[in-house]
Amino acid sequence: MRLSEPMTAITDCAMGALCLALAFRLWGDAGASGQASVGLWGVAFFLMALGSFVGSVYHGFLTRMSAGASRVVWQATQAATGAGSACLLAAAVVAATTGPLRWALLVLVCVKLVGYLWSSSSRDSFTVVIVDYGSALLAILLAAWLVRPSGLTPAAWWFTAGVAVSALAGYIQWARVAPHPRFNHNDVFHVVQMAAFYLLYRGGLVIRDML
Repeated sequence: MRLSEPMTAITDCAMGALCLALAFRLWGDAGASGQASVGLWGVAFFLMALGSFVGSVYHGFLTRMSAGASRVVWQATQAATGAGSACLLAAAVVAATTGPLRWALLVLVCVKLVGYLWSSSSRDSFTVVIVDYGSALLAILLAAWLVRPSGLTPAAWWFTAGVAVSALAGYIQWARVAPHPRFNHNDVFHVVQMAAFYLLYRGGLVIRDML
């Protein structure tokens, strides 16, 4: 069976496999250490993996799907990615705050997710996903450097590197940088974003709940 966008589907699937493997490693660490923040980081990676796998289906079979089916698959990709970025934020909240402030910020994270889901349901642009994910990473990075001491502090440099590489990936997607017609900007984005996910994973391993 011929894929609609073979390289994009393959690189999306590879990114999903990486995120899934990292999610299980994070859950293993969370189970051993009892850290809810690490567990939430693992949930985020699982959801990112889900979004990548569904995205792979979208890119692989786009020309074989009806307009309605392709829209449902794409919205599922957007929803999984948005939920993943919300879990990253929730993990950061657990690692950086305690008491009533923690609960208030977790409510705001939920409100942000609902707003994102509403916005993305009426738009098919990947820009919405990039803005949502990028704003979550920026908030986590600022918290890691400005909220001290906190459970995010040990991961500050990992997060800095991860956000920088994610920004590069976002630029590649926006500028449509493509070294070859058969390896387009989406494919390059996936490869660079895999490096960013690994750096964020390393940061997630060392965050700790704020007590």
